[in-house]
Amino acid sequence: MSLDANENWPGFSPEESLQWARALLRHSPQALPPSYKALAHADISRGVPHAGPDWMRTAEAARTIDFTPVLYHSLFKSLESIDSDSFRWHPKNREITNRACVPGIPFETELWKEWPQLVLKDDFSPGTAAELVLTFADVNYRS
Repeated sequence: MSLDANENWPGFSPEESLQWARALLRHSPQALPPSYKALAHADISRGVPHAGPDWMRTAEAARTIDFTPVLYHSLFKSLESIDSDSFRWHPKNREITNRACVPGIPFETELWKEWPQLVLKDDFSPGTAAELVLTFADVNYRS
């Protein structure tokens, strides 16, 4: 992979930027048109780490609280099985929608900062860790 292919991901290795691009394509922080997601998918399939809107910023923020692309994907996959109506702070309740776009869900570092430790060090499953974080948020962040 050439250096030019990674110019939109400064501070990330080519492999790491490609992994983040894959994770963020699936779990984008912003609503994106299907055509844009198709273009990003084509780039990523060719090994080019596409940088969608806010993708690098999201990856940087997630990385500062010990997320990897695999953990990021695991968190969002686990959230799919948690009822968003049961938790005020569930990311689905903050979904960003625009007409003719695939919805996006913003990543909130303050909310998820304890999640990697719960999974990696305390041996909670991703889903149980997410429920614990969401329960704690519902108790502590009243808005």
